[in-house]
Amino acid sequence: MATPFLRSLRELYPDAHIAALCSRLALPVITGLACVDEAIEYILRPDLRISIRATVGILAGKKFDLAVLLPNSFRSALIAWRASIPRRLGYRRECRGVLLTDGLDPEIRTDSEISLQLARKRVRNLIAANQIVSDARLLAHGAGWQIVEPGKPVRPVSMSTWCKNLAKQGNFQPVPTIDYYLALTERLGGKIDCKKMFLGMTEAERSEAQEALQSLHIDAADPYLLIFPGANFGSSKCWMPERFAEIASHVADPKGDFRAHVLIGAAPNEKSLVDAIFAALPSDFNASDKRYRIQRLSSAAEGRGVSLGAIKELVRRSRLVLCNDTGPRHFAAALNTPLVTLFGPTDPRWAETFYKGERILSIEVPCGPCQLKRCPIDHRCMRGLTTQMVLEAMRQQWSLGSAS
Repeated sequence: MATPFLRSLRELYPDAHIAALCSRLALPVITGLACVDEAIEYILRPDLRISIRATVGILAGKKFDLAVLLPNSFRSALIAWRASIPRRLGYRRECRGVLLTDGLDPEIRTDSEISLQLARKRVRNLIAANQIVSDARLLAHGAGWQIVEPGKPVRPVSMSTWCKNLAKQGNFQPVPTIDYYLALTERLGGKIDCKKMFLGMTEAERSEAQEALQSLHIDAADPYLLIFPGANFGSSKCWMPERFAEIASHVADPKGDFRAHVLIGAAPNEKSLVDAIFAALPSDFNASDKRYRIQRLSSAAEGRGVSLGAIKELVRRSRLVLCNDTGPRHFAAALNTPLVTLFGPTDPRWAETFYKGERILSIEVPCGPCQLKRCPIDHRCMRGLTTQMVLEAMRQQWSLGSAS
């Protein structure tokens, strides 16, 4: 989501040396981008935490003129300040305003947004106490909200001014992250002409992806679905493994309407999630006589798996990507791959892709979007997304893949 900002920054400073300071995980995302001249990795301590002193030493030696801080962390501002970078631009958050020379104030949620948040919290508490039914909903009423349940009296939800003011502390209005970053370029005098995300690719990444497909016995002409069932944010974002298994079985069915291979990708710490998907598959899903197979990306290249850089190319080649609100979603949007995204607890406004080839599926629930990492009740926002709903969206998007 930072790539539109980087494009705009390059247009503003065509002759500058632009370096990106990032974690090791983000390096493959930077790789291949023509608008970045250098990628600098955070220096880590033996305990794998960022070494501020060592990172400052690297930056100070390069004598940068300007630091633009995309993270909102205090640490990122402290590093730029200690590296004696004369101009430091970022948002005034996390008590770091004193470390910035140019600061922007993020927009705070409105009173109505705060009231809605508090009403959703009230609904979660009532659901947890088994005091309301599953199809309850919230309706705006004057300056407050009402909980409406079929056949039951309306429950008014009123919030005091003190309560709303307290909730405003550090409670920022949801805005697309792409816009949030582009506002920093605008502050520098740059233009915002394009919000399209993009990615670069190296020959090594393309070769690795090709070798991975060959090791999985997928030919260049074979269509495949890429599923990413995890989410680094937390378990609340994840759709049910058994439903991903139903989707995979349907897509790989030689008598079905997709007739394609299925590849399932996940981070190493999401292995149990992938295991649960495979445990829910029919016992003969990969029998020797099956034309289309369901496979883990981690089994490619004789079990070595694939790098994040190669996943870019695998996403680009895929007929369709199905995922939760997670990182590979943005790969698909940046690479113009048809996409179906399952949204539950997170507000889509934060992660707007501005990509016409994406189909977002979500259902309205009275308790969300809650932005919680783990659901404290019954995960109804994700359980309400049925397999049939997802398959229907996939059918529509599948035709986009054939057109491309």
